Amino acid sequence: MTVTEKSQFEFSDDVTAALAALDGVRDGRGWVNVVPVVDEDVPDLKVNVLGLWVNQGAPVATFVTEAPRQGVAQPSSLGILHSRGRLSRDQLTLLLGSTHFVVRQNHSQRGLLLQVVPDVASATVLDVMCRATEELCVFPVTGRWRLDLYLR
Repeated sequence: MTVTEKSQFEFSDDVTAALAALDGVRDGRGWVNVVPVVDEDVPDLKVNVLGLWVNQGAPVATFVTEAPRQGVAQPSSLGILHSRGRLSRDQLTLLLGSTHFVVRQNHSQRGLLLQVVPDVASATVLDVMCRATEELCVFPVTGRWRLDLYLR
């Protein structure tokens, strides 16, 4: 049985600890959730077991890495659970900027799933996570984010 350690902190302009967290899960050692801090007491979005509905709340971006296979680095996943429905091409361009993330899923209920190639800088991943959760949030945001780090 794998033991998972969880830690949590908030960040805004100084992203040093957030980048260290993303670097810390490289090579399949865990995952990171980023959620915008909102003005109201709003829960994080959750999806039911079958993925048929999403509750109302703040969007969650989750970066999950894969362990190398036969010494070869594997792509990671960046999921963004939100309540805005299926996103248009223009919305995707706004959220992803000039990154070369591959859209694997753009679902009206389960959100966005992106494939991230192994050599993408943590700063690029974090930028997309923060920009997407802020843009897709239906509540007033504070310019701060909560990061949940899960290490295996």
